[in-house]
Amino acid sequence: MALLPAVTQRDCRTWRSAIGNRPYLPTLVLEGAGMEKRPVIAIVEDDKWMRKSLERLLKSAGYRSEAFISAEHYLAARNQEKIGCVILDIGLPGMNGFELERFLAEEHNRPPIVFVSAHDEPEVRDEAAHAGAVAFLGKPFDDNALLDAIIKALK
Repeated sequence: MALLPAVTQRDCRTWRSAIGNRPYLPTLVLEGAGMEKRPVIAIVEDDKWMRKSLERLLKSAGYRSEAFISAEHYLAARNQEKIGCVILDIGLPGMNGFELERFLAEEHNRPPIVFVSAHDEPEVRDEAAHAGAVAFLGKPFDDNALLDAIIKALK
């Protein structure tokens, strides 16, 4: 299963100028794979609007996703074996993102994680790096940066 060639910033500028100033995200196509066979991207985010926005972004890029309002809801779902990557908010109520990552690591069931947070501070970035995150993105983040991190996580 091969990804189409990477999109460069030059390509994005060309598309952006062709459609006006609206951002354009080309759909990623996986050759020979049906939507049902692609790994699921889990979204663990307590903010309803951010969760919905991430679901729409992933769908437009050709990914399947499952959204969870909290770390506890993610754990209760008990379907982590089909999860290819987790987009994990750090500032969750109850069990926070770092606590969920540590729990999954102890259970030996830790998928690749892309941490996101409104608290883009050096110590938070350091903790995310120490936790082995594929990426850390401070909110608000660029959609293409998130899609690049997901591609990296799924390799």
